[in-house]
Amino acid sequence: MNQEELSEAVKKDIEDQSLEILETIKDSIIVIGGWGVRAHLGKGHHRFTLDVDGVTDKTTLKGLHKVLASFGFKEEVVDWGIKFFKKYEPNVDINPDEKPLVDVVELRIEISPPRIQESSTPHYFDFSLTDYEAVEIRYHNRDGSIIARVPSIEDMAAVKLGLPVSYKHNYDAAMLLKNSDIENVIKSIRENDDWASLVLRRMPKLKGRIRERGRLDNKLAFNAGLNIKEHIKRLEYIESELKK
Repeated sequence: MNQEELSEAVKKDIEDQSLEILETIKDSIIVIGGWGVRAHLGKGHHRFTLDVDGVTDKTTLKGLHKVLASFGFKEEVVDWGIKFFKKYEPNVDINPDEKPLVDVVELRIEISPPRIQESSTPHYFDFSLTDYEAVEIRYHNRDGSIIARVPSIEDMAAVKLGLPVSYKHNYDAAMLLKNSDIENVIKSIRENDDWASLVLRRMPKLKGRIRERGRLDNKLAFNAGLNIKEHIKRLEYIESELKK
């Protein structure tokens, strides 16, 4: 069983708790990762997201531990930034079959400086801390919403295409591209160091895994109604443009 197979009630509870934490730090970070995708796609995301990922300047980063410690988060300093984590405490009934997985779920917040660097190469992507969009994200089980600061949808798509190919990155890239100006995605890739070389390196896996039946990224795409053939055409166009 993986986290995508948790009951809807549990997934919504986890996301609401995650969003409550994000609400307290939303003015201190630019939200990337799964919540950045959710901000742009809303209900059209069709994927459960757990972690809060964000970028900020070094001074703000150092001060976040004071806020998050008040919520019971533990802190771990890593090479790329700071990880905050605490055990998930359900506010909903738990199915006995999913209890073993629920018991090990942690709420996690991962914050770094705005330069995202691929671990095995010198290539990087720079997020802007000043050029962002303010987008509403709604709660599931309570009234209200938050306004999160997120990169453009094209920047989010560009980043996802160059990251190591997990089912989350692959699926998110597909759904973002469906709603993006492809020329601006290509522009974003080209403007960030040599991110293009990473995107081209990932292309075979991006295309192969999204259309391979049985893979989680393929299942999510199918359930979301994504036209995979059209998506592959978008990837092939991006690939051809980046090779010029």
